[in-house]
Amino acid sequence: MRWGVMIAAVPLAVLVAGGTAGCKDPRNAAGDCVVGTSPESHVKPAPCSGRHDGKIIASVNHRSDCPQGTDWSYTAKDLKVMCVHNEQSS
Repeated sequence: MRWGVMIAAVPLAVLVAGGTAGCKDPRNAAGDCVVGTSPESHVKPAPCSGRHDGKIIASVNHRSDCPQGTDWSYTAKDLKVMCVHNEQSS
């Protein structure tokens, strides 16, 4: 590899790594709240500080991977399974 390319690649890699550090992965909804009490009730995202019916405790690939404490789950548009714990708030 040429030194000029190497010198240009290292700062670029540092910028990319630094730009994504500390950002929440949008595919991982754990900790987000929802309105809806079952997969059939058209679940929608909701602010945890406002009225909500449940909190997503995990985002997994298969329903069987949901952790203990999951009351119900649903499949999101990205085909990830959202494991929800009932947590009503007004």
